[in-house]
Amino acid sequence: MLEKQFHENMEVQHVNLMPRRAFYIPYQRGEADYRLETRYNTKNVTLLNGDWHFEYFNSLEACLNQPQQIKKDILPVPSVWNLYGYDQIQYLNTQYPISFDPPYVPKYNPCGRYTRSFELSSYDMQSDYHLNFEGVASAFYVWINDQFVGYSQISHSISEFDISKFVRDGENTIQVLVLKYSDGTYFEDQDMFRHSGIFRDVYILKRAQSRVDDFKIETHLNDDLNKATIDVNLARKQGLDQVELHLYNPYGELVSSTQASEQCRFTVNKPQLWSAESPVLYTLAITTAQEVITQKIGIREVKIRDNQFYINGQSIKLRGTNHHDSDPKTGYTINETQFMRDLELMKQGNFNAIRTAHYPKSPLFYELTDQYGFYVMSEADLETHGVVRLYGEENTEHFNIITDDPKYQTAIIERIEASIIPLKNYSSIVSWSMGNESGYGVNMVEGLARAKELDVTRPLHYEGTLHRDKSKDYDLSNVEMISRMYPSPEEIETTYLKNPNLDKPFILCEYAHAMGNSPGDLHDYQKLVEAYDSFIGGFVWEWCDHGIQTGVKDGKPIFRYGGDFGERLHDGNFCVDGIVSPDRIPHEGYYEFKHEHRPLKVIAQDEYQLTLRNQLDFTHIEDYLSVEATATYLNGKRQTFEVTFTKFAPHTTQNIDLSDYININELSDVMLHYKLECTDKLRPAHFELGYDQIVYQRQSMTYQNTKPSSIAYKDDIHTIHVSIGDWIYTFNKIDASLKTVAHEGVIVMNQKTENNLWRAPTDNDINAKQEWAYAGYKDITTRVHDYRIVENKSDVSLVFDIALVNEAVPPVLSGTLTWTIQNDGTLTVNYDLAKDTLAPFLPRFGLAMTLPSNYEQVEYYGNGPYSSYQDKGVATYLDYFETTVTDNVSNDIKPQESGSHNQTTFVKVSNGRNAMVLTSGDTFSFNTTHYSLNQLTHTSHKDELEVEDYTYLYIDYAQSGIGSNSCGPELNEAYRLNDTQLKFNFKLNFE
Repeated sequence: MLEKQFHENMEVQHVNLMPRRAFYIPYQRGEADYRLETRYNTKNVTLLNGDWHFEYFNSLEACLNQPQQIKKDILPVPSVWNLYGYDQIQYLNTQYPISFDPPYVPKYNPCGRYTRSFELSSYDMQSDYHLNFEGVASAFYVWINDQFVGYSQISHSISEFDISKFVRDGENTIQVLVLKYSDGTYFEDQDMFRHSGIFRDVYILKRAQSRVDDFKIETHLNDDLNKATIDVNLARKQGLDQVELHLYNPYGELVSSTQASEQCRFTVNKPQLWSAESPVLYTLAITTAQEVITQKIGIREVKIRDNQFYINGQSIKLRGTNHHDSDPKTGYTINETQFMRDLELMKQGNFNAIRTAHYPKSPLFYELTDQYGFYVMSEADLETHGVVRLYGEENTEHFNIITDDPKYQTAIIERIEASIIPLKNYSSIVSWSMGNESGYGVNMVEGLARAKELDVTRPLHYEGTLHRDKSKDYDLSNVEMISRMYPSPEEIETTYLKNPNLDKPFILCEYAHAMGNSPGDLHDYQKLVEAYDSFIGGFVWEWCDHGIQTGVKDGKPIFRYGGDFGERLHDGNFCVDGIVSPDRIPHEGYYEFKHEHRPLKVIAQDEYQLTLRNQLDFTHIEDYLSVEATATYLNGKRQTFEVTFTKFAPHTTQNIDLSDYININELSDVMLHYKLECTDKLRPAHFELGYDQIVYQRQSMTYQNTKPSSIAYKDDIHTIHVSIGDWIYTFNKIDASLKTVAHEGVIVMNQKTENNLWRAPTDNDINAKQEWAYAGYKDITTRVHDYRIVENKSDVSLVFDIALVNEAVPPVLSGTLTWTIQNDGTLTVNYDLAKDTLAPFLPRFGLAMTLPSNYEQVEYYGNGPYSSYQDKGVATYLDYFETTVTDNVSNDIKPQESGSHNQTTFVKVSNGRNAMVLTSGDTFSFNTTHYSLNQLTHTSHKDELEVEDYTYLYIDYAQSGIGSNSCGPELNEAYRLNDTQLKFNFKLNFE
């Protein structure tokens, strides 16, 4: 079956592969309205998707020694076999899954043998037949009718074979042997689940023998943007002198026709230009005697000038995300519906750019981004990250082992060619990326030069130059932007943006690592993007959590990550780092990004005069959105009004005076809602694109208590009982806690309060949590050094001198905790503490209360509806919210701190009969949940959490920020809770 083996030979990437060409599906001349470009709606296509016979083997040797079985399994194509019960599911970030011994791979190399029969659509001996695989991981051999056709690798690339001499009229048989590992594995070490199989479409194209094989389209604009040229280069054709070319406008009307042999130029006066905001497409039809090839064309021009990124003469910012092909049920296999679901969410989230991390997509994806408007940085299927982990801990000195060794040059250049040539005619691609995390050396220098030969119209990106050997003088001229991943805002500004020698635009190819409750520093990056022209934007890491769905619990999917499948090597939940969940439910980070990139933004305020900026690049505000506003007054009443603009051009500002619209007396706040008004295929009419809130004065949320009653107290050995009418409050003298609360002899709170420093570590607390654990923060206890009772006419104060202590460490906080019980039943809690300056910064500080689980209803006046922290919460706004304890939880796959709301002054938690109300003249943060801190800290998966018989309520002076330290800079000191003096007071009322 396998006379020669090629999968361990760096010099052989393919055998019998046809020369690469621009992707297209040719139509037969005369087929109904080919301009609709329905993907496979042509007699020229024999689609081989569907059920194939499948045999799985643990090694190539076992496969070669095993004759074909009469009874075989059935596996759908496209798919990955790992999600159908075969092989090991494995997630890795940087480590290679095999020993680093290129070009060799393990003898136990899992493989799958696929077989099916087919009949060609309208077989014709005068036609050629080309077999296409759009994606196979990682290498494969092909036979037709028991004859060897060829071999190919590069998982995310199109492989096309001429099978004309192998096929026949009637029934044919195709057999494909797919190997999990090949020498290509050393170049495909991307951060993802490592799946295998035929995961993209397979089909046979019927081709006329006289045909166009390849062509290239370039669009250019004059300085005034009122004239465009479309240059068509018929790069490769067979048996033809002339071909017909027809250009149609976006309405399907003929613009121009011509005939050409090699090159032609169309001139379009007053062209409709393509951009992410207005993705209008012309159609080019290349017509021969038997075929019609169509290509959608967006007339646009990309340039880098003055350290800025220009589209159609306008300096723009890339508001992007990194996008893997990932689905919890289908893995790498993504169909049009799945792509559309992502693009719809992106458009609704104000994204305008996508980096195809870390490989090219199927052509279908680019057809959609052309149509719906996204700027795409298309990346080569190239990552050698594992070289930095050859001996365990990461060592970036090894980064260039492959990219600076000439013996790997053929393979690297092949991968760059495979990423550019098939996709060169897609207008949404505005930049080529040479790969990811592979270091830099002579091979990348040559690869970049080859990329520039292939396409001079798009700038080239590659981040790996950072890790080059600085002692060598490498050519960097073809790297056209300075790219980094995960630097701090401070480093960006100091090292790059303020550098007078900066000679290229700066971009973040990855930033704001969205793992778990995150990202917490998005606003700091965005401020720099808006402040510096040379900072052209970036791509959030990343779009979706990678997780495998293994079942359903309580109607919700169960997701698993690295290490959950028994794999020896894995990187845990590091793959759960998206701004949407595996099933595309947006996380809070999605709304943070959406808010930062709203199309209209209040950028300055002078009392009631507001300055708004049009953040769009090509569209007037009045043609795009409406502004629906609401004024809220101190008495709680609201007034709605509409703000209108005229001639509000892109990148300009206009002022409004609120006093022209509303009565400004007793004004609490104003909300401006930005609603979509133009026609959009991915967003419904009046879809909210963003909002701004201007707060003038917070509403007073006071609590009206009962009439005063007589007050008395009893000081026992370990407790102090304070009674007011029918209420009895019992305090513990050992730890200064409120132990119980009883009303009319019935206990309404039977768990004592605790002073608390701990939060269930977020993924971004990955480093800080070790310091916190060593400092004893998790199991901190309260030591009372002394106490005194101060009795006044209308209240009793219990003053405790306390220290927060743990074994083997000094007191973290010391000072006084005072409980003042007024004769109307109000409890005032007052902290006056000093922090040990040698102790690490605190996760949080506040009072933890435990209520019965039926305390389910929550009302609060503070930031919502999403959670908010010092550095996370730009998407929140101040208002009065109602929710439940059950709903006040995030959908993070791995449990962690979430659901806190800062800037709060009023909270009410109730069970329908009894309630507890918290108020404060100062703002505080609160959280409430049915899961204890201990359970949240130690549970690995959300579906494993057990609802407890309590409602846990946390009233915090503050929490430290969230940051993005899971794969980013340390938490900014400004967002650390490291106050040396903590003065905090609030009032409690039970009813």
